[in-house]
Amino acid sequence: MTEKNDQLSQAKKLIKDLYNSTTDSRLQGPLFKAYKRLDEGADVSDLTARAASAVNYLRITYKLVFTPQQEKSWRELRDMGSAAIMYHDSKNNLLDLSEM
Repeated sequence: MTEKNDQLSQAKKLIKDLYNSTTDSRLQGPLFKAYKRLDEGADVSDLTARAASAVNYLRITYKLVFTPQQEKSWRELRDMGSAAIMYHDSKNNLLDLSEM
């Protein structure tokens, strides 16, 4: 149980750090959704993979440049995620692609 709480705390910290490190609402939207879903009890490894995938999709699509700290936080978030989730189209879970 303690390990799960540690993972949840770490995931929330990384998401919060990424959210607070940008003023880009395109990034803040899915990060806010991810944080809220963690609060609601979502699986940490699933949600971190989905959040990392969504952020990476936005970064590539809009050619966003991350600071070294943002890159570090994104990589840590990605590494916490389930590899099985990362290889599926998981970004749709946090992005409203109909808006794009």
